[in-house]
Amino acid sequence: MDRTELVTLTNMCMIKKNNNILVLDRNDPYWPGLTFPGGHVEDHESFHDSVVREVKEETYLDIKNPRLCGIKQFYDENDHRYLVLFYIATEFTGTVKASREGELTWMTEEELLQHRLAYNFDRDLLVYFNEEIGEHILDGQRDELF
Repeated sequence: MDRTELVTLTNMCMIKKNNNILVLDRNDPYWPGLTFPGGHVEDHESFHDSVVREVKEETYLDIKNPRLCGIKQFYDENDHRYLVLFYIATEFTGTVKASREGELTWMTEEELLQHRLAYNFDRDLLVYFNEEIGEHILDGQRDELF
């Protein structure tokens, strides 16, 4: 029995400064709305290095000591597993600057929840904001948090 499968590896990072969170208003036509910076893990790249690189590309910030806080998994349109590693970073240097991904804004958690979020991002936020939840599974009819 083969235990391998095609998997897309990605990350997303909530950057916190005091009571504010850096949010990205994505201009992607396939997944528009507010979310956190992140992107794909490159071939032979560590998860840590990928989140540091993606945050730098999308925000111009250099994050330090990002902490893995959860994971999301679903199946894409080709029925391949898609994993999103969720990180939180509270240490960083640099000045925020928007990229081609979209505009960046500092918001409180309450302000974030009052805006248009990317599809299903409200469920992802539960993983970030509740330490008892570590996984979001989205699979057809299934949308569960563990």
